[in-house]
Amino acid sequence: MEEGRLPCILGQRVEKTDKNKYGYVDVDLNDITINSPVVLCFGGSGVVGRSGANGLAKFVFNSLNTKPEQSNLKVYSLVYGSNNSSPMDGNLTEEEVELLADKIFMPLVSHNGQKIDVLKAQKNMRNITIVSHCFGMAVANILSSTVANKMLELDYTRGEVVSILKQVTHISYAPLKAKTFPLFSIIDFYSMQDEFSKYYKPKFEDKITNNFGAAILNRKENHLTLAINSVIGDIDNTFKPFDEHSIGILKRDENWKYFPKENFNIFSKQEQKKLLSKKHNVDSLFSRADMLSGCFAFCIAESVANSFKNLTSNKLEEVDLEALQEIMNASIKEQNEKESKNIVKHIKKSKTQAKEKAIELN
Repeated sequence: MEEGRLPCILGQRVEKTDKNKYGYVDVDLNDITINSPVVLCFGGSGVVGRSGANGLAKFVFNSLNTKPEQSNLKVYSLVYGSNNSSPMDGNLTEEEVELLADKIFMPLVSHNGQKIDVLKAQKNMRNITIVSHCFGMAVANILSSTVANKMLELDYTRGEVVSILKQVTHISYAPLKAKTFPLFSIIDFYSMQDEFSKYYKPKFEDKITNNFGAAILNRKENHLTLAINSVIGDIDNTFKPFDEHSIGILKRDENWKYFPKENFNIFSKQEQKKLLSKKHNVDSLFSRADMLSGCFAFCIAESVANSFKNLTSNKLEEVDLEALQEIMNASIKEQNEKESKNIVKHIKKSKTQAKEKAIELN
């Protein structure tokens, strides 16, 4: 390990107690055995402390509308290694990537150093759902490549490697891609207004020109993308109060209530008025983010539910990306219709107010 570098840590979200008021414990990689559904959380490069990692794990439980003590699901979250002089620039060393691959993924596809039955390996890998943000996508991509190379050394064929690793469903917001082809099945969410979008901007802007978004599936690569023009919508080119890169824009509380609406009052009265100048109310302002949050949560729930189904099924139960695409596009269509109605209402209201003002002046 580099001198002065803090190591990466894997922790688990657990029930809060008097002795553990934050509900997060460090996990020894040697003690991990994945024989039931788990979620692995890989946050942005700023997750160099336990609080950030725990926050992302809590995000997952809130998205599923449950708590650790209410579920058999295990949620692990990674704290990146960092240099003391640059604490916000977390990363993983090659040794740490190798360790995560060897301790988490390789036991699912090998026994006593030998490859196992392909169907068994597929079902084992289907236990894993990954939820990531920004840099976390790159981490998962690098891990998938590392695991693939190790599997080839065990004499798995390339076709077998692809069929096994695609059973991991990776759900990401504002993903930062690594320069390696992802082998896990990916569901990612983009915003064109994200200040960091230049690092991952998709090539299908033309497909969302007439709508605020579209769910686009590349079946060949097991890659489903929900691309949007803006999470909040066009407010004012000079006034962008919401960070569309932050996964916090999709947060829900422990009662599955959409969270960012609760923060509306942090803005001044003047800013609130400006935010609502093209909207009717706070619900309208956050309606896109609320819908996207629901889609993101649904994808996590679908993958986890599928993992539990695999425990008792004799066949492989795969996540249906085409079905998820249909559901998300239906949600987008409903949102488009809702926004169109709101625009009509807003125009009518503006005309009425203008007419009333004219009468007052006369």
